[in-house]
Parts: sequence; structure tokens; C-alpha cells
Amino acid sequence: MFHQPHPILPAEDDTRQPERGDVVLFCFPTAEEEAEIGLPKRRPCLVLDTFERGGARFVELAYGTSAMTKANRGYEILVKQPASRAAAGLHRPTRFVGARRIVVRIDTRGLSALAPTRIGRLDAPLLERMHAVRARLQAEADIAAHDRDEKRRERAREERGFP
Repeated sequence: MFHQPHPILPAEDDTRQPERGDVVLFCFPTAEEEAEIGLPKRRPCLVLDTFERGGARFVELAYGTSAMTKANRGYEILVKQPASRAAAGLHRPTRFVGARRIVVRIDTRGLSALAPTRIGRLDAPLLERMHAVRARLQAEADIAAHDRDEKRRERAREERGFP
């Protein structure tokens, strides 16, 4: 878990909208924390993407943790080097888990302009790693969508009497 001995201060330019590669604090919901205390704690999260739908702005956030487990290998962005941690606003080694993500509106409490939560940004090598993780996630989503379409077409052929 992420326990901060010193207060985390927002980045200098905390008025801008979050962008890909920014590290923000967000109350990422987890089943364990909800069962224990009812409210998730603020933790560092990585902005994987930003987009607009129906006039509302959204961000896709990856879960951040200091627990170095073997889960989700290939989907993680490890922030270990002191210079990288400093740029990201982190005080301990952290891994962002791309397989564990959430999409939230930009005006969600905790991400609003009233409570700036941006604490840093990934450096160039880690941004490259983030893009590789994003590409892998997108490729897997495209493959799953293709498989669903194939199954749908196959069912439609069977319903019309074609083998």
C-alpha cells in the first residue's frame, strides 16, 4: 500500500486537465478496502487515456500500488529509479497495473479543480513502457471484439439453416 510520511503536494501546474502519463491521487475502489472501512483510500494512479463522450470528459486510470507481486506481469509500469519516482511525485517504488483500471469523469470528486490531485508525470522511458502496455491492452480488446463478431456471424448462419 501507499503510506505517505510527508504530505503530497500537487504539481506546480495543477490547473490543467490530466493527460496521458500524469500521476494523480484518486480513491480507486477495491473490494478489500470497501469491506473493511467502506471508503477506498487515495492512492497514486496513472492516467492511461483521456477522452470525451457526450460532452463530458473522462480519464482512464491504472491502479497504483507499492506491493511488488508477480500478478499482472506484462501489464505493469514499474517506477523504481529515484529520478523517475521524483518526476512522478512518488516517494517509494510503485507499480501501476494496466490490467486493473477504471474510467471516471474528470469532474469526479477527487479529480476536480477544487481538489487538485496531480502529483507528477512519468519520465520518457516510462512513458514508452506505458504506451507498450496500452498497445497490448488495445490489441487484446480488438481480438476479443473480433472473436465476438465471428461467434455472432456463426450463430446467424446457423439460425438461417447454413452449416
